[in-house]
Amino acid sequence: MELLAKPDETLTDHTKRVLKIAQEIGKRLRIPETLRERIKLACLMHDVGKATRSFQKRICEAQQLSERPSTAYPHALASFLLTFALERKQFGQSSAPLAAAAVLSHHSPLHPTLYQGLKSPDWIRDALQQWLERWFPSPDIIAQLQPLLDRNPSEWLHQEFNYPDGSRTLMEQLQRLPVQDFSTVKAVLCLADWLTSGGHPSADMLFLNGGAQLLQRHLRRKRFSLYSYQQRVLEVDTPRLYLHAPTGSGKTEALLLWAGETERILYLLPTQATVNAMYKRLQRIYGEAVVGIAHSHALLEIARDIEEPPLDARLFSHVFAKPITIATLDQYLLAHLHGRHWEIRRALCRNATVLMDEIHAYEPYTLGLLQAALESDPPARFAVASATLPSPLRQTLGEASLITAENPLWHQQRHRLCLEDQSPSDALQEALHHAARGETVLFVVNIVPLAQQLYQQAQAIAQQMRVGEINFVAPTVKLLHSRFIYRDRRQKEQTISTPSTGTLLITTQVVEVSLDISYQRLYTELAPLDALVQRMGRVNRKGEQTRPAPVHILCRYDGRSEYLYGANTLQQTLQLLQALPETPTNQDLSEATDQLYRSIWQSDEFQRERQQGYETLKAVQRICGCYTIDLADEQMRQRFATRKGEVQIEVLPQMFQQEAYRLREQKSLWRLPELLVPVPYWWLIRFAERFEVPRDLGVPITSLPYDSEIGLAHPLQEEGQPADVLMEWI
Repeated sequence: MELLAKPDETLTDHTKRVLKIAQEIGKRLRIPETLRERIKLACLMHDVGKATRSFQKRICEAQQLSERPSTAYPHALASFLLTFALERKQFGQSSAPLAAAAVLSHHSPLHPTLYQGLKSPDWIRDALQQWLERWFPSPDIIAQLQPLLDRNPSEWLHQEFNYPDGSRTLMEQLQRLPVQDFSTVKAVLCLADWLTSGGHPSADMLFLNGGAQLLQRHLRRKRFSLYSYQQRVLEVDTPRLYLHAPTGSGKTEALLLWAGETERILYLLPTQATVNAMYKRLQRIYGEAVVGIAHSHALLEIARDIEEPPLDARLFSHVFAKPITIATLDQYLLAHLHGRHWEIRRALCRNATVLMDEIHAYEPYTLGLLQAALESDPPARFAVASATLPSPLRQTLGEASLITAENPLWHQQRHRLCLEDQSPSDALQEALHHAARGETVLFVVNIVPLAQQLYQQAQAIAQQMRVGEINFVAPTVKLLHSRFIYRDRRQKEQTISTPSTGTLLITTQVVEVSLDISYQRLYTELAPLDALVQRMGRVNRKGEQTRPAPVHILCRYDGRSEYLYGANTLQQTLQLLQALPETPTNQDLSEATDQLYRSIWQSDEFQRERQQGYETLKAVQRICGCYTIDLADEQMRQRFATRKGEVQIEVLPQMFQQEAYRLREQKSLWRLPELLVPVPYWWLIRFAERFEVPRDLGVPITSLPYDSEIGLAHPLQEEGQPADVLMEWI
């Protein structure tokens, strides 16, 4: 009989196609010849375990469109046994079983109990022998494999034995394989298998062709004139680069110019909002087909214009397999913490140009994780760009060439500082009056409840102004913060980028990073200087105003800001601001930020948290080896985090419960994250009566009020507690 791999494809044809694509991937990723031989063996043998009666029966049932096909013996486990024997014969008895481990885990991650307790495969021996004879003409090889058909591979994997390396079982020995070699072999096998199963004739969709030309074409179309520092980037031939330039001066274009003709780019940003914006931006430059996106809600972005994205679009974006992938830094770090598909992600990162923007946005614990990740498995090329790039940070991440924007850009005076002894509430009416005169005004505070409170006050004041101030523009008040459901927040982010005359946008820290907006006037609560610089970068962003944009820094900040930033950091920032000229240059702001960062960096608390992040990643990698992290283990689950601060959990406001059930009925629960809003995990403990977790949806439902204009109410807000007496109310 002719063995089948798919209902419409024979095992022989499938194997040939996988081998062809794997060979192409190996060459384009410049994988050493020794590993490419292991990849070849893995691809050849990965589906031989489908030569069982149960699997071929399942294939026949699929051809007949059976609603309940029977269970087949795991073909990866059956394939493993033969692959292991061939690998030892071909590469030596003491060689690491890289191909065998890749075959065993090409449908499931390696873990201690993988395929434990199963019976022997129900081989179709005659058909298997005929298939093997096509690939291995030597009768000796076939003869050596025949006795293995009587072995139980599950027992063999988990049977205790004293191996030379100290392992107690063969599975434990696989855990101790060289991590980079194993991940490379498995990654190429999986990618080739996925591409073949998806009907792709080659590996072209994994690689960027003519990227530099596409970028140049885009710049010409936009009539984009390069600054001197951007031209210098083109001349730098270095695997590592630091890029220091003011906000709005084209750092993104500079990073892409440095990437040049690279075939693979991974662009890392701090937040989902910044990733979403960059995803659309790079699609316009390079084309939709080659740009992927990876964050916890990425599927919603991929599916924005279609009913449901195809499997390869979802999967290839998730594992960084698109030629250009825009991802949160969290996704990169989770790969190094051995999350799902870590092998493919890390193997592709290892052979990619990794670009990072807004490095200032990360806490010390996250920076420690990043430092350890770059040490343990560095990318082929790595560049960091930011308007705030303190020297201690550069020293931590390692040596690299530094390119700084030219003096005229640093000498720009885009802002006029106004240090004011008033609170956000005091300044609100004044900000509204500026909006009523036709200005676009950005109003940034440090906590969500305060932003919600100010928005409601501003709406009431604006309504009165519409009635009584006939010579003014009717102000349009908008609100943006992190406690909207994803669908509402996404819509709001799109509307704030082009503000109409008379807009007052009240917002929080969510506006600090990479949102390409430019307002005319800024009111901001006192915050650390690097955060203030980023907020200032959202007004007069490109120096388009004839005069420096007014920046009102409200020094009577809400007491809860100290919970977020620390009283000492806020006081140091205030002292540095007082020492600055009224219209500081970009250079003045950069030097002051560096001074603050040096002070914070030297603190015991900062160094302790950074070291904790560094040691956590190293410990996870040491414990896991080639295993995927076990999140059922409480200690490992606690380590599987990229931020040390307040733990967030997504909840479903009760008003969307019926919509969620409709999604379940339509088999579209993958869209459920559109209806979720993040809240601190401690809310579910302290205010347990406001939350329930139904089994059929799998996410907590909250009875807290939700409004599409205001967002989710704080539990204490509903109880009428005064904000100024609750330091934890954030």
